[in-house]
Amino acid sequence: MARLGPSSADAQSEMVAIFTPAGIFTAAVKNQPTVNIAAPLAPWALSAIRAQPGFDASIRPDAEISIEGRSRPVVVEAKRRVDAVNAHAIVALARRTAAGRDFILVAETTSEGARQILEENEVAYLDGLGNASIRLAGVFVRTGSVGAPVSAADREPMKARLAGKGGLVAQALLLERDRSWSVAEMAAEAGVSGGLAHRVLARLEAAAILASDGIGPRKVRRVTNPAALLDLWAEEEKEPGVRLTAAFVLTRPGNRPAALISERLEAAGIAHAITGIAAAAIMAPALTSVAITRVRATAAIPVSDVLKAMGARQVEEGANLVIVQGADDAELRFRREADGIWLAANTRIYLDSLRDPRRGKEQAQFFRESVLGF
Repeated sequence: MARLGPSSADAQSEMVAIFTPAGIFTAAVKNQPTVNIAAPLAPWALSAIRAQPGFDASIRPDAEISIEGRSRPVVVEAKRRVDAVNAHAIVALARRTAAGRDFILVAETTSEGARQILEENEVAYLDGLGNASIRLAGVFVRTGSVGAPVSAADREPMKARLAGKGGLVAQALLLERDRSWSVAEMAAEAGVSGGLAHRVLARLEAAAILASDGIGPRKVRRVTNPAALLDLWAEEEKEPGVRLTAAFVLTRPGNRPAALISERLEAAGIAHAITGIAAAAIMAPALTSVAITRVRATAAIPVSDVLKAMGARQVEEGANLVIVQGADDAELRFRREADGIWLAANTRIYLDSLRDPRRGKEQAQFFRESVLGF
């Protein structure tokens, strides 16, 4: 539920936002005041503001927000499309420019990852898709926003997306973020073509995530904004055709299931890597409550053989193990061995933890801060 109107005790009007299961926003209005945002806005931005119930927009040289005839200065940033990379830049802009004034982002479209970053940093925004999160004096609105279904705009094609092989370039950059990379070096490290490595690096440079030195074949690039790169990769990464098999493996009390599983798969010559919360708990021992161990196994081996090697059985209920097999073995590329256990790359551990339905976001954030360092 969201309310719009003066925040003081003498508030005489309110708007109640209602969320339907389909994510549709409706409003029941009683003595509803109009919130007017005036700024030097383009037509699309005017439309985006007016799409929000209870809002209006007008054009004027100096930006201000008006509620029931009371106006105050506001900083309005207008962007056609905002993704995770843009969101980080907007958060920084809000902190630099909004001293003593309200700040609000007006966008035509926003991605779910961008909305999450903006909300976590308390940056007010609204977009033309009906998403809004605004917490300003006298204005409190939250519609759609984080968790809303992905819109057609979120699925529009983008050059050199950080998915599949492109995601390996992003991971290589994050795993060695103090290193300067040539295109050829990146192609070799990530196991991708020179053309794809160039397209991804060029895109990230244009987004101010990478800085460059030199020209031509001698040009190298290095990461300058690892947080933005990680969030962008997490937002765009997809694994079409991934197969998940729930299983149960008997372990003795006190034994670490991850160690047992890795030992047995290694003995059988099956390439694998422990990932998700189970791997995060090994890297950051403060993490607890590992109910299910997630292991990525090579796609070249039938799951029946993987189960047999582990001494596990497939189950529908009571699983303590999930076997993940992708369309290829790309996500095993950066695996490494630690204390006899094969672990996925820290980047993959983070993302698999983030997507775990059991307190995954909370534990992934701890792993991000304590292990990834940002």
